[in-house]
Amino acid sequence: MSDQTTSAPPGWYPDAQVPGGERWWDGIGWTDFRRTASTVPPAVVASYASPYGYASATTLPGGPVPLWAPLYGATMGQAWQRFWKKYADFTGRASRSEFWFAYLWIMILVFGTYLLLGIAGGVLGAVTASNGYSSGSGAFGVVYGLVSLVLIVGWIGMFIPYLAVAVRRLHDAGYPGTYLLFSLIPFVGGILMIVFLVSESKPSGAIYDRPTS
Repeated sequence: MSDQTTSAPPGWYPDAQVPGGERWWDGIGWTDFRRTASTVPPAVVASYASPYGYASATTLPGGPVPLWAPLYGATMGQAWQRFWKKYADFTGRASRSEFWFAYLWIMILVFGTYLLLGIAGGVLGAVTASNGYSSGSGAFGVVYGLVSLVLIVGWIGMFIPYLAVAVRRLHDAGYPGTYLLFSLIPFVGGILMIVFLVSESKPSGAIYDRPTS
């Protein structure tokens, strides 16, 4: 395959420079990712789920999708696991289901904790109003403050993986990760980001893949 060949789908191909090896073609040009040629017969090799219908990565039938590859049709559980496993990974791609299910988890946790804190704050206010300040209400206030601190730390901890999965989703839609900066534009930025993040996956996004196996 020559460097001018752009019709071939992304995938592992025989490495002309290393006998018995394979090199990753990203759909546009050769990358620096190499590996020992697979010994799995072609007849039993299957592509991971892809909206494009081409084999942009391979795995055994029924086997797991590589972590570096986007997981199309991810469940809520799978999306959440990948969200944390790729904590600060800004390379590669993330499918729409990976991003939006992870975002849904974040919203559930944020609003759920706000609800719990609101209830706890109401109870603390009621106890203080009825009994005045006491050691019991004081202890409750301390616990309330510690829980609030833990939740704040947790939200900060989710910020980096959220940025990472957002960048990977932009990659999958064919956009550079720097498009995330549009979110800083007042009013319009949020709308632009929604448009970008709900966009369909594009084959051109394969240039952002960084195969590890």
